[in-house]
Amino acid sequence: MARKKHEYLEDYEIGQQGETFTRTVSTADITFFACITGDYSSVHLDRHLTAGGQYQGRIAHGLLGSSLVMGMVSIDAPHIVGRDVPESCLSGFETNYRGAIYLDDTIKIRWQIAGKADDPTQQGFGLVRTAFQVLNQDGNNVYEGTLITKVRKRSADNARLQWKTATPWRIREFVLDPEKVYYLEDFVPNEGGLSTGRTFTEADSVNFCGLTGDYNPLYVDAEFAKRTVFGQRIVHPMMPFTSAFGWWTRDGGPLRVKSPGAATEAGHLSDSANFLGPVYIGDTLRCCFKVAETRVSKSKPDRGVLSFGFQLINQRDEVVQEGKTLLMRGARGAA
Repeated sequence: MARKKHEYLEDYEIGQQGETFTRTVSTADITFFACITGDYSSVHLDRHLTAGGQYQGRIAHGLLGSSLVMGMVSIDAPHIVGRDVPESCLSGFETNYRGAIYLDDTIKIRWQIAGKADDPTQQGFGLVRTAFQVLNQDGNNVYEGTLITKVRKRSADNARLQWKTATPWRIREFVLDPEKVYYLEDFVPNEGGLSTGRTFTEADSVNFCGLTGDYNPLYVDAEFAKRTVFGQRIVHPMMPFTSAFGWWTRDGGPLRVKSPGAATEAGHLSDSANFLGPVYIGDTLRCCFKVAETRVSKSKPDRGVLSFGFQLINQRDEVVQEGKTLLMRGARGAA
């Protein structure tokens, strides 16, 4: 069945909606995601440890779920992520975790174009915002969020995609005290660190596309990519961001501190990112991470929200992605 062709911003209709096919999230999916991103958190991989924990079993990484959203939408509604649309690309996302995707859950994505507007960073382009929900086999909404896609306007038919990278942050180094229990108030804004680097290979890129199902030709078709402004294939932008989360859990002192206790830990609340520039096969990235903000809950003073910021910096010292993760953390009120 032929789909309506989308080439320009004007072709996107606010209110257009749909649902994807269903997919069961397997042990292989969860384990392979850990292998290609480097995030080996036990809540995703350790069956015995998690059996008696908060979730009573293993759960999928939140960013695996976010990546599957893009892959599943790219198959059933490719224009939503800019697939096969000239001079367009995925520009960013936000996911809020209302629940968890458990091992062997079956999910589908419900999406709706929520809005479109001029791109403030480039004349002749617009941004399409698509709201999504991740529904499990019981019809429960476990994730919700927004995908942002940059699309050319019809009136600017000769315009080409441009990008503007950011400046690396100047941060204060976080010095870990291994004996200290860290409450929310102990995290100081602008303290953080810098991860070691990782070079993104063709194998990385192809494996990530295979896991998610997002075979955008910009990621896998060398001849197609030559004709774009990028001039060559780029790495799916979610792969560097999800990998950076893994580097942070491994190298990030702020995440390896002693916790004030499970009673006030509600886990991973949300992720968001802006994709500022392309990551090419062969690029080497590092992750700069910092405490962005701390906020005690008004309704539950024994806990609060801990916000971490991320920058992904390539070998040319260009910031190609910026993002944020929100976590729940116990506050002094719990002491």
